[in-house]
Parts: sequence; structure tokens; C-alpha cells
Amino acid sequence: MKSGAFVKIYSMDDEFNVEVDAASVSGRILASLDKAGLRATQTESGIQAHSGSDFLFRLSGIPMGSSRLPVGIDVRVTSAGDETLVSATAYDRLGWFANRKLPWGDDVVDRKLTGLLNTVRSAAHQPMLPERKATFNP
Repeated sequence: MKSGAFVKIYSMDDEFNVEVDAASVSGRILASLDKAGLRATQTESGIQAHSGSDFLFRLSGIPMGSSRLPVGIDVRVTSAGDETLVSATAYDRLGWFANRKLPWGDDVVDRKLTGLLNTVRSAAHQPMLPERKATFNP
């Protein structure tokens, strides 16, 4: 359940196939995440991106606005014959202290994580997801 030093309390997965080569769709996804304001990097296993600061969020909390909720996304792009498989996991980066449901409701997390997955889908020219419920992993 860990990504780097962060415990993933909330997470959301998505997976789809595209008929575009892996390098091309990977480049589009990386550029799209950057354009959306995330700090995105290409890694050996795919793409990792994150936004927000868990430190600032701990100090100020939701009054900073939901746009500052610290989140991340891991994207894997794999060639599968004539198609390319894109798998993504969006998650919170609230840190070690978050071991229970958030007091201000899950809808902020649901919107933020669905939005991250839709950023990936948009870059790959896939239909958008409706708002989904994040998995709670205490």
C-alpha cells in the first residue's frame, strides 16, 4: 500500500487499451499530467506524478481548498500485441497520520482522484469516467 514514503489511504484504479504505440501514448500522458499542474516524471516502471503538499495540508487542512489536497498517480503503459494497455492508480498523499476516514467527507477525494484518472484518459483519447468512489484502505 505504499508509494515511496506515503501510505495510500484512498485509492482508485483504471485500466484500458488503446491502439497507439506505448511510447506515443506515454509521451501524451506525461505532457498532459504536466499541463494539469502535477509534477510528473518518467520512471523505469512508468509515469509517476503528484501535486499538493502533505506538510502544508497538515498545517492548514481543507481551508486551503480541495485543489491543494495532496494526491499522486502511477501510470503503467505496456505493449500488448497490436494494442497498448494503460493502467493507472490514483491515490491520496496525506501521509502516515491518515488512518481513518476524513472528517470533511470522501467526496473531495473522490472528485480529485477521478479527475486524475480522467487526465490520463483524456491524453489517451478515451471517454471520461463519471465520478467514482475511492477505495478506503485503513
